[in-house]
Amino acid sequence: MHNYRLALTFVFLFLLTTCTKFVAAQCTGNVLFYENFGGGLSSPLTGSPLAPGITTYAFDSLGLINDGEYGIRKTTADIATGGRQFNSWHIGYDHSSGGNMMVINADYTAGKFYETRVNNLCSGSQLYFSAWIANLIPLGLSNPLDPVIRFEISSATSGNVLASFITPTIPRYSNFTWERYGFPFALPTGETSVILRIFNNQAGGIGNDLALDDIEFTLCGPAMTTSLNGAYQNSNDACIGSNLQLSVNVANGFYANPAYQWQFNNGNGWANIPFATTTSLSISNAQTSDSGAYRLLVAEAVNINSTNCRAISPVINANVYRPQAAQLRSNAPVCEQLPLYISTPVTALQYNWSKGSTIINNQNDSLIFSTASVNDGGTYNLQLITNGGCVSNGSITVAVQPNLFQQLTPTDTVLCDAQVLPVDVQQTAPTTYLWNDGNTSAQRTFSNIGTYTLLTTDNVCSRRDTFIISRNFTPTVALGNDTSLCYSEQVTLHAKHPLAEAYLWSNNSTDTSITVTTPGLYTVAVSNFCGVATDEIMIDFKDCADMIFVPNIFTPNSDGLNDVLKAKAYFRIDSFELKIYNRWGQQIFVSSSLNIGWNGTMNNQKAPPGQYVWTLVYKRNDKLYKQKGTVLLIP
Repeated sequence: MHNYRLALTFVFLFLLTTCTKFVAAQCTGNVLFYENFGGGLSSPLTGSPLAPGITTYAFDSLGLINDGEYGIRKTTADIATGGRQFNSWHIGYDHSSGGNMMVINADYTAGKFYETRVNNLCSGSQLYFSAWIANLIPLGLSNPLDPVIRFEISSATSGNVLASFITPTIPRYSNFTWERYGFPFALPTGETSVILRIFNNQAGGIGNDLALDDIEFTLCGPAMTTSLNGAYQNSNDACIGSNLQLSVNVANGFYANPAYQWQFNNGNGWANIPFATTTSLSISNAQTSDSGAYRLLVAEAVNINSTNCRAISPVINANVYRPQAAQLRSNAPVCEQLPLYISTPVTALQYNWSKGSTIINNQNDSLIFSTASVNDGGTYNLQLITNGGCVSNGSITVAVQPNLFQQLTPTDTVLCDAQVLPVDVQQTAPTTYLWNDGNTSAQRTFSNIGTYTLLTTDNVCSRRDTFIISRNFTPTVALGNDTSLCYSEQVTLHAKHPLAEAYLWSNNSTDTSITVTTPGLYTVAVSNFCGVATDEIMIDFKDCADMIFVPNIFTPNSDGLNDVLKAKAYFRIDSFELKIYNRWGQQIFVSSSLNIGWNGTMNNQKAPPGQYVWTLVYKRNDKLYKQKGTVLLIP
């Protein structure tokens, strides 16, 4: 952290001894003496001791810096541990360069701790001295003392004190904080050297600890303000061919007979510009070789060639650029409904797009049409304004092609039996074809089932179509050979087939099977998408016995097995009557149909188990027959 204290602004007022008015002065640019105590980013944490005669304090290289000692270090921390010295000092680093500073634990007795001779100053000039100081005691610590520093500048010739300044108490902060202290002074005519002494003006210990860095003596000169005209939008950038005017407004009255010299630095050091000896500099038809830093030197005419006697203006940086070619690129030609991109790789300050006379409201380096239409094709213009206000123009013609491809592939198709599918997808325009099985023909015949995808393209537009081929077969049916049955028998005819979708029997049944109880010719048609299969069978009935059969046991327990007592005749009969009697001779059931039997109930109640008597009377070929027997009812 940096703070500025006392007369530290770079522009201040000197009271000239030869007149009664104030003259504006600035003390920047020409640094005549600079002490930063060496070191750098890659140097060790501790540096070498100061040269003999500079300080009376004892040098400590690596240990704690005790009262009356100093160190030349990159950090105020304990070198051994990296922690706070004495568990109290701030941990901080040098002021500016990542190098060293002078770390001082002031002696109990107030006195001098730094002295050096400063040579090669400008005789009779106005100078400014400054140094950066930091209090090592954090805010809130109980140590009672804070540093107070006295600066003294004396003539190296006569020993007379030319200037002296005592700082206020160097304040404490929560964080390590650098502050700059300084003051102006006048160097007598005929003298070019001074002695700088720095004193601890605070007596006693327990506190009074500080860091010192970046001691400077700077030449003061008239206040100067700079301007650059002819550059792009009041910047320091211009395009080749520009006419630039560099000017420095130099305050009057500082020098009795001022002289001027412009200098230029293109990275190889400062050099005088021949014949540029006024406060303004014109650069006509500027070129890139004119890019660099410019400054104005001001001094008394007799000192204009003396390096240490020249005030230096603030630097004016001028950057001259060449126009950059307006390169344009695009993904065109593209097919309609696909993205169209037009862009430039050039980094510019401004992008001005247009199509014909129509301005496009887009200040980006690219135009994006997410779903381009045919009308988006055409010639696009781009005006680039690059560094320095350089202007360049370019254009590009792009095409958006209509997609004329048609779907010529079939829809999902079912092939029957040995059927094949011929396909012709030939488009009217030159086209390439790529099937998902690697085939590249426009005409082909399909016999295998599967999913087929076709990519049709002319390298700009494309179309992708998919269809599915499956295969089915005509179902088969076999009802078997013609057959004869005994009367009272039945047969079930089956026509079920896994590929069949519909069934139609000669009796109009649509079931997969039917039960036959009467003689006749029975036919069935079994069909699906692929076709129809038919079959027929002749069913005949014949006499197969001389007596009607009646079971001697039945179990009417509703288990679906032998629940009903029925008579069976395996021959043709003309009439029929079945009667059931209980053990007391009571008739409890009568039926005149072979298909209707006794279910084991009596008066709507379950009949008791036991023996029951049955009688049959039937007529066969006009002759009456009788049968009698018993049946056992088991619940």
